[in-house]
Amino acid sequence: MNSIPEKIIIELDNIINIAFKYRNNSISESFFLDIMQSIKANKNQETIYREYILSKCVEITKDDDIDETDESIDITVKIKPYDTANIDITPKQPTIGNITERLRNDEIDLLPEFQRRADLWTDQQKSQLVESLILKIPLPAFYFDGSNDEKWIVIDGLQRLSALKNFFVDKNLALSGLEFLTDLNGAKIDDLPRAYSRRMMETQVMAYIINPGAPINLKYNIFKRINTGGLRLEPQEIRHALYQGYATQYVKELAEILIFREATGYSIKTERMLDREFVLRFIAFYEQELKDYNGSIEIFLNNAMDIINNKYDPNINKNYSENIKNVFINILNLSYYLFGNFAFRKMPDEEKRRPISKALFETWTSCLAKLTNDEIIMLKENKILLIHKYIRMNKDDNEFIESLSSAKISSVKKRFESIQKLIMEVLNNVNTD
Repeated sequence: MNSIPEKIIIELDNIINIAFKYRNNSISESFFLDIMQSIKANKNQETIYREYILSKCVEITKDDDIDETDESIDITVKIKPYDTANIDITPKQPTIGNITERLRNDEIDLLPEFQRRADLWTDQQKSQLVESLILKIPLPAFYFDGSNDEKWIVIDGLQRLSALKNFFVDKNLALSGLEFLTDLNGAKIDDLPRAYSRRMMETQVMAYIINPGAPINLKYNIFKRINTGGLRLEPQEIRHALYQGYATQYVKELAEILIFREATGYSIKTERMLDREFVLRFIAFYEQELKDYNGSIEIFLNNAMDIINNKYDPNINKNYSENIKNVFINILNLSYYLFGNFAFRKMPDEEKRRPISKALFETWTSCLAKLTNDEIIMLKENKILLIHKYIRMNKDDNEFIESLSSAKISSVKKRFESIQKLIMEVLNNVNTD
């Protein structure tokens, strides 16, 4: 231990102090590794420093499960730790001219499916942005995913970019509500003095570009943290931006199937892509083993988008996507037959319909999809017993009820085991009540 430099000892003692003061005598593995990277420790030094920390009775633990509430309660997505070496963001200072050229040539993706939110600003707000440029008032920084240099994806700055496009490219914005340059009210870009238009074109702005090679889940979480637009993007909207390809088309197609809307009681909103997230949850748990779920529903769903892009495309796997679509339709029909308007909801013993549950949707659809044709027929024949037992489970099984409001590994495992056990009891015609 004496070979550790004094300044490193100070750093390690700070970590130990945090462990004793805030972490019940422990630190997470990711926190330790991040510190090792920050002090540029090699593998041999890392081992020595680890032993030093352990010698002080501090445990280095695996990262905790991620907890997440169900859709009926606000969702707060927890960010899993990452190796900071993978966060490769380059600051650039393009001019407004550079930005507008990209907009003019469709080299910045303004997320066409989100255009409703790409134009939230009033003409006065857009005009005051233009006025700020003329007055040389700095604009807030822009953030882009630059994985494809031919087409940047907007992470933050959608409203400002939309305003710039309206004024400089589309030329359909007439200035209004200006505070200082009131002489320009009513003017469009081609009406401005050359001195003003040149000044704006030459104005530099700050832009942060996420470089190619960043892990997709890392980009997802950067996107989620940085995006601060007038209406923050929902998780599925971010996936739509980052996983362009067959997946975006396919989940949209399945979300528009009539039986999906009927079985979910027409209660899932479509304008923020929540309906597509429900579809994706079925695919995620259908395609991936439950044992591979690591506690992050966000990463699990991101992986599912990747699976669709690489496995479902008819050019890759001719009939696969159509087969899964048919499975999805059959399971929705079965669910609607069994539970009617109570499908994918907690079932009380009185006629009161509860909110639809993401947790129940992903669990029931995935479990039912694994049944054989004979088992499906038998389940239909024992529909009354199934409903009776399901109501009882919703009323008396507190562990099952609690499992619906968390995305911890133990909770997801519990609800799958409970539904699978219920189905098997009904198939075996076992009435334990």
